[in-house]
Amino acid sequence: MGDLMKYSAIATKIRAMESRLLKKEDYRRLAEMASVPQAVAYLKKIPAYSALFGSRDENQLHRGEIEKLLIGTLYFDFSKIYRFCDRSQKSVLRLYFCKFEIAVLKRAFRRAFNHGDRTAEEKELRGMIQRFTEIPLDKLSEAQTVPEILEVLKDTHYYRVLQKLEKSEQVSLFDFEMTLDLYYFSIIWKQKDKLLKGRDLDLLTRSLGSKIDLLNMMWIYRAKKYYQLTEASIYALLIPINYRLHDSDIRNMVTAGDEREMEEAARKTYYGKRFLELDGKKLEIMYNQFIRKIYGEEKRSNPYSMAVITSYLFDKELELDRLTTVLEGVRYGMPPGETLKYVEQASDGSTQ
Repeated sequence: MGDLMKYSAIATKIRAMESRLLKKEDYRRLAEMASVPQAVAYLKKIPAYSALFGSRDENQLHRGEIEKLLIGTLYFDFSKIYRFCDRSQKSVLRLYFCKFEIAVLKRAFRRAFNHGDRTAEEKELRGMIQRFTEIPLDKLSEAQTVPEILEVLKDTHYYRVLQKLEKSEQVSLFDFEMTLDLYYFSIIWKQKDKLLKGRDLDLLTRSLGSKIDLLNMMWIYRAKKYYQLTEASIYALLIPINYRLHDSDIRNMVTAGDEREMEEAARKTYYGKRFLELDGKKLEIMYNQFIRKIYGEEKRSNPYSMAVITSYLFDKELELDRLTTVLEGVRYGMPPGETLKYVEQASDGSTQ
C-alpha cells in the first residue's frame, strides 16, 4: 500500500506522457518528408515537442539548434517528472541527472578540442536544468579552453576527477570523455545503496549492472576490432565494476586472439547464453533489448516503483535517437524505407 500511495501520482503523470511518445506511423511520416524543415514543422504539431519547437521558424533552424532542442525536450520531461516526486524520489533523480551533467561536460570539452565550435545548450535550456546541477552552466557555455572549463568546475566534485588530466602531456578529448564515463558509473554504483532500498534498489542494481557489463563488452569488441589496443590499454578503458560478468569472462574476451575468439568468449557469458546469435555487430542492439526487457519486466511486476520513472526516461532517450536518425535520413535524401531500417537498428526495432 505504501508504494501505491508513494507512486500513484507520478505513475498517472507518466502514463499521460507515455501516450505522447511517437508512434510507428509518426516515424514513417517523418521519413517521407521532403526536407528537414518539413519534418520539424510536423514535430511542432506534436504536444511533446511543441513547447520548445513551437515558437521557432523551422526554416531558420540549423542542424545544431535542432539537436539542442531535441535534447531540451528530455530536460523538459525530466523537469515535469521531478515536480511530481517526493523528497526521496527527487534524491534518486538528482543522482540520475549525473548522466545529463556528463553529457553537458562532454559537449564543453568537444568545443575546446574542436576549436571554434561554439555549440552549447541555449540559454533557456540552461535555465531549465540549472537547479539540478552545481555546475555554473552560463560560465561553462563561455569557456573556450580546457583550463577555462576546469576553472569553471573548481567548486564541483568533477574538478577533483578531471584536474589530474590537465597535467598530462598528451591528453586528448577521448581521455576526458572516458574519465567522465568511468566516474559516472562508479559514483552511481556507490551511491545507490545509500539512496534506495527494496525493489527500487534491486531495479537500479539490475539495470545499471547490466548496462556496465554490456558497455564493457562493447568496448572490448571495439578496442580489438577497430583499434588493435594492447591488453593493458583495453583494461584501462573498462568500468571497474562486474555484475553478471565474471573476471574470467572479461579476461577471456580481452585476451582473445582475434574478433572471432572474442565473440566465442562473449557467447559463454551470462548475456551470450541469452542471445543465441550474439556477435560484435549485435552487441549494441542487444544492449537496448536487454535494458528494455529489464525495465518492461519491472514496470509490469512493480508498476508503482522507480521503474515507472526510469523506464519512461529510457524510452524518451531512445525516441530522441530514432528522431535524430530519421532527420539525418531526410537531410541526406535517403529513401524512407532505408531510413526506417536504420531507425529500427538504432532502437532494437521495437517502435510502438
